[in-house]
Amino acid sequence: MSLGTNISRLRAEKRLSQGDLADILNVSRQSVSKWETDGSVPDLDKLVKLSQVFDVTLDELVTGEAPMAPAAETAPAAAAPATVSGGLPGRKIAGIVLLCMAFLTVLVCTVAGGPLEGLILCTPFLLCGIICFLAKKRPGLWCAWVVYLAVELYLRWGTGITWQLTLRTLVFTPQENYTRLFIAWVHLIVMLVMFSVTLRSFRRARFPLNRRNLILLGGGWAALVGLDALKNWGYTQMLHQLSNFNYGLGFRLLLRIIDLTFLMGFAALLTITFCAVRSRKKRSPEAP
Repeated sequence: MSLGTNISRLRAEKRLSQGDLADILNVSRQSVSKWETDGSVPDLDKLVKLSQVFDVTLDELVTGEAPMAPAAETAPAAAAPATVSGGLPGRKIAGIVLLCMAFLTVLVCTVAGGPLEGLILCTPFLLCGIICFLAKKRPGLWCAWVVYLAVELYLRWGTGITWQLTLRTLVFTPQENYTRLFIAWVHLIVMLVMFSVTLRSFRRARFPLNRRNLILLGGGWAALVGLDALKNWGYTQMLHQLSNFNYGLGFRLLLRIIDLTFLMGFAALLTITFCAVRSRKKRSPEAP
């Protein structure tokens, strides 16, 4: 088995694309392609790094054969009883803890006479617990988004504070309460951090810009812009034409849910667009 075949096989086992491997080794994708087709041979330092990336020895990388263990070491290993770890993954342990916290929140609030408040307060714990059980990848990121959106909903619904308040920083007056402006700035910074962390988490994801995906991506952005325009038009109509409109609890909650839907849609489309741009750059010609 040739060296190029071994590199291709080991790369596939690690589920890495040629572009991913090229990024790790700080070489061009064409160089990796030439190695795998035996058009060229990696330098010694690159061979060492390849063996570290694939977690194999240099002999196994070059020959494709795993080294034989000494007989003296294999005998005790064969005699040792096989042990199977019965421990739960860390994310599932975290999920159990979060579900217990959700139950305790409901229980304490019910005893205190506020079962509805308990159901509301336990929602972030419940959702994060479910995420820890179901999401095998990036459970921490999804839980962070749940907590952020819960705080976002409270700020918009309970206090009316949004990040847009920072746009009035230069004309803000003491009568408007500078604490509200400070909270708005913290809100904006946290939102930008969430976007940055999400983009970094998906930096190796691929979204090829074929015709179908391009139509879907453009349609998503158009739908998001349309939702924002419809929301703003609805606000304007209610404020100017329905001056006596009674904003009930359910209606205000609906407006806040629309705001959160817009925010989640924007974050998702921004991430997909970022992945699409990176995929296009990976496909561009590079010097070997």
